Amino acid sequence: MADEFKFDLDAKRTRHSDEELISALEDAAQRFGGKYFTEQEYGKLLGQRPHSSTIANRFGSWKRAVALIGIIGGREYQYAPEELIENLETVWKRLGYPPGKRKIVLFGKKISETPYKRHWGSLRNACEALAAFHSGQISRGKLLAGTADSTLRSAIPLKDRWAVLKRDNYRCVKCGASPATDHSVELEVDRKRVFQLSITHNSARRWSSY
Repeated sequence: MADEFKFDLDAKRTRHSDEELISALEDAAQRFGGKYFTEQEYGKLLGQRPHSSTIANRFGSWKRAVALIGIIGGREYQYAPEELIENLETVWKRLGYPPGKRKIVLFGKKISETPYKRHWGSLRNACEALAAFHSGQISRGKLLAGTADSTLRSAIPLKDRWAVLKRDNYRCVKCGASPATDHSVELEVDRKRVFQLSITHNSARRWSSY
């Protein structure tokens, strides 16, 4: 049988839509039982699917892409509050002023701002809590406890976070921002009386109602 493949110089690349990439991630997540999976693990799955680099490039990084479907993984989410505070204190002392998201990575233990956002709401909030502790305004226990909102976020079941993100097409329902078009955008699902979709965009959180 003759080879019917055509070596067409004008052939167009297949561009997957955001929905197709998300769907591929959701399918992979089901295969991994809803647990975090790496690019390498995704690549070993059988069947035709979008390449992992396509997904990572579209949404800014692999971790950010899988976070869109409600799966959080990687070492940066596993630091204990004590270790985060110790790192923050070290960097702050070295700089002489509260570090931002770039300085905390450059001058510390290579810990990004993400775990601080997860536990205190933002890196700035962590700095304010640390300053309040050293000035005697709050106890060390309260410092390490973080914020109530972060506790609620971490307590939301995966299937519920997944449903909210999918329902709102992986965009902020207030401003329409999406990690697919702006890599500085990070979507969060929070529970505040009812499920809401919030967005962290250039260090400013915006809420949108259910």
